[in-house]
Amino acid sequence: MTVKKATKKFEMGGLQLELKLTGRDILNIEKRLGKSMMSLFMSADGGMKLPPLNEMLIVLQGSNQTHGVTDNDIFAAFEKYFDEGHAPMDLFTVLTDLFQESGFFGKTASASKTNTESEVTLDNEPTTETTL
Repeated sequence: MTVKKATKKFEMGGLQLELKLTGRDILNIEKRLGKSMMSLFMSADGGMKLPPLNEMLIVLQGSNQTHGVTDNDIFAAFEKYFDEGHAPMDLFTVLTDLFQESGFFGKTASASKTNTESEVTLDNEPTTETTL
């Protein structure tokens, strides 16, 4: 049985988008970008970076599941979104959330954590252990 991933609703400049990343979506977006989607977030030295606006809009368009939305619609909506006081960093946050929810970054550590694991602290306070 295949589990379908839910879409992430996102309203941008009056345009309602339903975002979801499938394997096919990732392939098509990477073809359009001419590079890996992971490279959107990483600089040449391995640090984090804010991708160019056109690339973020390509990812939004490629992950949008609402039919009939063109590149021009996406850009016009972004112009309104920007005029409303939103910044490109806001889109970056939407994309990172989308990537995380879609499993693009892999499983999260908290999802695999069991109840039997103890919390780790990096504080300087010594812990007292009792042995029997």
